[in-house]
Amino acid sequence: MKCTVGKELLLAHLQKVCNIVSRRPVLPVLGNICLKAENDTLSLKTTDLEITIRTELRADVEYSGMTTLPAKSLLALITKLNGDKVEIDCGDNHHAKIKSGSAEFLLKGLDPVDFPDDPLFESKRKIRLMQPELGCMIDYVSYAVSQDCSRKTLQGILFSVKGSILTTAATDGKRLAFVEKEVEESSGDGDVILPLRTALELRRLLCEEGTVEWEISERHVRVRFSDTLLYSKLIEGSYPNFRQIVPASFQKALDIPRNAVMQTLDLLAVPLTADVSNLKLTFKRGELEFFSRNDTIGEGKDRLEVAYDYDDPLEITFNYQLLQAPFRYVREDQFRLKMNGASSPIMIEDGKGFHYILMPLRIK
Repeated sequence: MKCTVGKELLLAHLQKVCNIVSRRPVLPVLGNICLKAENDTLSLKTTDLEITIRTELRADVEYSGMTTLPAKSLLALITKLNGDKVEIDCGDNHHAKIKSGSAEFLLKGLDPVDFPDDPLFESKRKIRLMQPELGCMIDYVSYAVSQDCSRKTLQGILFSVKGSILTTAATDGKRLAFVEKEVEESSGDGDVILPLRTALELRRLLCEEGTVEWEISERHVRVRFSDTLLYSKLIEGSYPNFRQIVPASFQKALDIPRNAVMQTLDLLAVPLTADVSNLKLTFKRGELEFFSRNDTIGEGKDRLEVAYDYDDPLEITFNYQLLQAPFRYVREDQFRLKMNGASSPIMIEDGKGFHYILMPLRIK
């Protein structure tokens, strides 16, 4: 194969596919990127056997062909080249001469016949929505995914379609985050569990405009957007019915400002550590008081004016890191906070489909 491509364009596409390549792959060829040139197009593909990413860019192809080159080395090389164009010339031994400006390199390749094929895929359902919306949905729930290796289904994000509504959800047993959004197109109801690593990789690839199309098979998902295609294995099993833990009603509700609460939580976290993480919230008419204490470091308190329109005060204690999470990841100016009592879960909403359920700490 021999082709010429724009340096900056090639670099952008290499950055899309190289992130999943392991520095210690189980097979040597998995440390490589597969390049295929034909019909004025250069295709780049990488895989770790769990995730496969392929992207295409326009190229001046002198003659078609394939090779695989060391992914990290190729990315490092293209990053540092000074020329505007890059020429890739690969012979029968699969090694490639790479020229740009006055520089010329040789990268040793491996036979592409050993590079894994795309997964066998039989599409069962399709979903289509806007890329920015999907990006927000992943941002809004991914931090709540469980790290408990014994509960495999909770190590991913649930994507559930019912009618025209897509719900993403994640829980670690202490908190639950879920988002509901209307999709542009759906060909059937159903649930899939996407591994967290795949979701974060997908999030990295999404753009600020354009649509994204999901195709779902029995064990895989195939995601198309712009000039990129991502395959991933799904987590097998059934996700727990998370709606069972959502309280049916709440006795108290008030609006709270995101930025002010975020700043106060950051301030009150100063005396706290991973081992001492308790933060007490005291709701009184017209105000919310924050209090934190660590016997070895010190203590602090602060208050905010809020529209707490109830005569009876309410004290609730939380792990400050879990309480802080939605304020870090959800960018709305105002949240709605709903409560029942000191030992009951609270709900934080943004009014646009995001919900966060958090259990308080039981203090002896």
